[in-house]
Amino acid sequence: MAPISQKEVSVGNRDASTARYLLKFESFSVLSTNGINKYESSVFESCGYKWKLIIYPDGDVEDGYDHISVYLAIAETSSLQAGWEVNATFSFLIFDQIHDKYIVMRGMAQRFHNIKTEWGFSKCISHETFKEPSNGYLVNDKCVFGVDVSVIKNQGLGECVSLLNETKSYKHEWKISGFSKLKDKLYSEEFLVGVYKWKLLFYTTGNADQRNNSISIYLVSVDAGSFDRQKRVKAKFSISVKDQISGARNKRGDSSHWFLAAEVDWGWAAFMPLHEFKNPKKGYLVEDCCIVEADVSIIGAVNSLT
Repeated sequence: MAPISQKEVSVGNRDASTARYLLKFESFSVLSTNGINKYESSVFESCGYKWKLIIYPDGDVEDGYDHISVYLAIAETSSLQAGWEVNATFSFLIFDQIHDKYIVMRGMAQRFHNIKTEWGFSKCISHETFKEPSNGYLVNDKCVFGVDVSVIKNQGLGECVSLLNETKSYKHEWKISGFSKLKDKLYSEEFLVGVYKWKLLFYTTGNADQRNNSISIYLVSVDAGSFDRQKRVKAKFSISVKDQISGARNKRGDSSHWFLAAEVDWGWAAFMPLHEFKNPKKGYLVEDCCIVEADVSIIGAVNSLT
């Protein structure tokens, strides 16, 4: 019977990030004799994760008849973050005691997660091949199984898009007193919409090309400055200045915008002409006080896909 593979794996040609774990049996046949149908190794570590090597000497109960079944299982997952997943490449080995070398039986790359915590082969090696004396796998009832494990990191960039059909809006009122004594640029207090923090930005004499012509008002995402490249949040919002005489509002049309690290604010440079805003008959600025109202809802988010 020919060996299962002619690929030899030595310590010298393995990647430095690969962990090898070996499992030596002094009396392999005694496992079955003593009713040990499944043997789990001690926990070992590779790339910061804990693993176990699992051997079924007579095959697992489902599909391993007349074979040895071998599996790799991720262990101690309770310490991992919710929604964890680990991508790993691994190869199962057996030691050729005649030629003093490890032979790859089978290998694969798989994704371990909370629903699927172990991967392997129910028919990893047949009893006939394993017991063939010329192969050197079982000598004087002694054998050595092993596994090489490495965790795959940085598999590429991606993003996960979440959009909402129905959104709950949040209304925030900002009362600005002593308007004539304020600086040209001021921020409101922070307010929360969903899990995201926001504030309003007000330019009392206008921003950019609207300076000394209009008041400028923007919605600002407090969180966006720390977003990674894939992270974005889409908000639907309206901003208005209250007419304190009639109770009416100078309301802009509803707007929506994707807020990201490179664009943390969005709004109107020419929100309202200064002469209109300061006209006492309009009721926007009364006793040196104005009231700004914002209506904000979250309609989508994009996160990194890892």
